[in-house]
Amino acid sequence: MSLGIIFLVIFIALAFEYINGFHDTANSIATVVGTKVMTPRQAIAMAAITNLIGALAGHAVAKTVSSGLVDAQFVSPMVIVCALLGGIAWNLLTWWFGLPSSSTHALVGGICGATLASSHDNWHAIIWSVKKVKDGKEVMEGVLHKVLMPMITSPIIGFIGGFLLMGFLYFLLQKARPRFVNRFFGKAQIFSASYMGFAHGLADAQKTMGVITLALVTATATGSFQNIPDWLGFLRMGKSMQAEHSVTVIKNPKSTPEQLIEAANVLEQESTKLAPGEYREAFQILAAKTLAATQQQEATQRLLAVGSATHREILAAEDDRILTKIPVLGSMVAGKHTDWLKTLDSEMKSAGEKGKAPLPAAAAKVADLSPDVPVWIKVICSLTMAAGTMAGGWRIIKTLGHKMVKLQPVHGFAAETVAATLLAVTGSYGMTVSTTHSITTSIMGVGCAKRFSALNLSLIERILWAWVLTLPAAGGVAYILVKIFRLFGWLP
Repeated sequence: MSLGIIFLVIFIALAFEYINGFHDTANSIATVVGTKVMTPRQAIAMAAITNLIGALAGHAVAKTVSSGLVDAQFVSPMVIVCALLGGIAWNLLTWWFGLPSSSTHALVGGICGATLASSHDNWHAIIWSVKKVKDGKEVMEGVLHKVLMPMITSPIIGFIGGFLLMGFLYFLLQKARPRFVNRFFGKAQIFSASYMGFAHGLADAQKTMGVITLALVTATATGSFQNIPDWLGFLRMGKSMQAEHSVTVIKNPKSTPEQLIEAANVLEQESTKLAPGEYREAFQILAAKTLAATQQQEATQRLLAVGSATHREILAAEDDRILTKIPVLGSMVAGKHTDWLKTLDSEMKSAGEKGKAPLPAAAAKVADLSPDVPVWIKVICSLTMAAGTMAGGWRIIKTLGHKMVKLQPVHGFAAETVAATLLAVTGSYGMTVSTTHSITTSIMGVGCAKRFSALNLSLIERILWAWVLTLPAAGGVAYILVKIFRLFGWLP
């Protein structure tokens, strides 16, 4: 795999992010523009800043996209290209018609469709439901838990939340003068729009970050970055080809003691090349457990001490970070780091009680470890999205802010607050919830609280059809592209 292909993947991923900017970021500022509280230029500048802050605040969604939806063994950079092109095609089509469809689900559909084709129609290549360790805790991963369930529940929550909050505000403000209401919520909506921009960055800007991370993880594991110049070293991710092979050897119950010792030594060597982090700690502890299983007591104690020192180093670095000390935001950023000594002890004990081989169970837990998203990926994706927002979001702003229901500042405040809260909560849990679904259904709920006839039902019907078709349409395009690439010999 050449560096050129890797850079092609990054370029197309950023093109998707750019399109996401004028397709999805428009959703986050549509209400504040539609109520005339801010001009489009002011709203775009605010969205660019708050998106960047939100994107830098966490990485749970990016981790889901990079390792929680499909089996990485069927993913290559060219497969990712097909996935991105599938999402881009659907995004451009819906943008042209001014329909606020979900870039999130276009991307997820593209990834699933391309992976299915790459695996020769092996449906097990798509991770439907599985338990993994992420940021120190066991979570349910897969398309069912992270995509399909949120896709159904988030619009319902958005609609009900918008309806209830708007109803509460009507009750609270029934004796207030309209002039006071408009003036107060005109100012309040600036804060709710900023909150919406932050939540959009936290939830939505991370999808492309996850795709780029997935591409780099795949390239690193296949050895594509072994001989790259030092100045391109930032492209390497945590698990090298040698480490990947060693973990696979340890996962195999039929491996001989000699093979296990060699695998443990490789993991130790690979860990010395990594900065202090979860991969380094996990490799050291797994190597120690492997050596313990082969009766290498002295080496076991040495590696356990090294692994414990790495863990203390990680915690000390986390304590020094400023963002983790900020209330609410800190809980999104911090992420509880895994104590791999305790985790693998527990996994091996559980496997033994179930009659399974303890060491392969420990290796499987390390194999499931998700990579962190590098800061440079977060920054470049956030800036690209901001540039896209400035380029062409007006079509969808008009649909949400003007055509669907006539909005006043109090309505915009209610819709943004509900949608942003929904995005912030689900984003912190790594769920790929659509900004489009959240803000659109919140606006619908607010409109119904105003009066049911205020909604443009024919437009809403077109929007709902776009939502239903997004996953299969983007997935179908990506699936066909993989088949075409295979015909030309670009994919095996």
